[in-house]
Amino acid sequence: MAELIGGGAEMISEVTSRPHKFTVYQPVYRLGERLERYYAISRTVTGALKVILKSRIHRLPHAAFGASIEITDRCNAGCNYCYVYPSEWTQTQRMAGYLNLSTHEHREQEKQVFATLARLHRQGIVHVTLIGGEPLLASKIIYKAAKLFPVVWVVTNGAAKHPVNLPRSVVMSVSIDGPPDLHNRTRDPSGFFAKQQYGYLTGMSAAIARNINESERGAFVHITLTQQSLSQFPATVDWLVTDLTKLRGIMVSGAATTSSDRSQALEIEDKQLIKQMIKDAADRYGWQLFPFNQPLVNSYLFDPEYVITNPAQCTVARRVDSIGFDGNIVGKCVLRDQTDCTTCACNLTGLMRAVSAQDKPSIAGLWRSCFG
Repeated sequence: MAELIGGGAEMISEVTSRPHKFTVYQPVYRLGERLERYYAISRTVTGALKVILKSRIHRLPHAAFGASIEITDRCNAGCNYCYVYPSEWTQTQRMAGYLNLSTHEHREQEKQVFATLARLHRQGIVHVTLIGGEPLLASKIIYKAAKLFPVVWVVTNGAAKHPVNLPRSVVMSVSIDGPPDLHNRTRDPSGFFAKQQYGYLTGMSAAIARNINESERGAFVHITLTQQSLSQFPATVDWLVTDLTKLRGIMVSGAATTSSDRSQALEIEDKQLIKQMIKDAADRYGWQLFPFNQPLVNSYLFDPEYVITNPAQCTVARRVDSIGFDGNIVGKCVLRDQTDCTTCACNLTGLMRAVSAQDKPSIAGLWRSCFG
């Protein structure tokens, strides 16, 4: 039976009219809460600037003010392209974790994650991104991170309910591959969420829409485009704007691959197409829909003269430590060392370059992402 949006709101309609200009969903802040966030963000900026200044004075090739941390090896999804879980694994196996730990070993490993967070806090890290596995399966760690760091991003597949009463430092980012049917095929080919329904939506897409719309403070959405999903980008944006009542904005990246082979990697023509499609969508809905993909960011991401060829050219690789569930560095970035840098169009690389260039629209977009 189709579920209704909480609080008696209308069920999402299967037949929608042409979407109008996008209105940003903004969580409600009392004055005291907003002042607290201003102070926390100022701590983040000050901490980052200290690290950058120190690295320039001492000519350090790598000096991190941020960290990306795997807080669990468990996952509730079955993405067909996952580099961690074997494709034949059931949801039960994935929920047990890719490290195949016993219950006792898993508890000990979670203690290690808490120790890692404490160590990073002592190091002066001011911004963390929590990943998995599926981080919403480790909510205790999210709450702990929120107490330690002024800005915490949680990257989730969105199929689990969002935690309640989260501190304002926590911001949700839900990963999306395409329109509902495409997303269900790529993220849930085994049908773990086949029985989910929300309005006209079914499967994993239904769970995502319900969880965002019924969450306390909404979420940003991150679309990562591949050669196969490029043509679906306009339909993806239309879906998100139409059906997500608490959509806070969209981030767009191009998928990185382990090879620059034409059959896998995005070509320059593909990247230019992404750039144009973002502009077309922004012309329709407004640039506020894309706080992380302002024009200068898109130039850094998709124009040929800015292609990154090695980690030394990547701001993310130089400023963010990527840490596995075991507390160790996993490689040059969260995508591991196997990734070919020349294929990468990770949004954060362009965003950080634009912020470094003091691009006001990009700074404003990043500012928005610091308010949980």
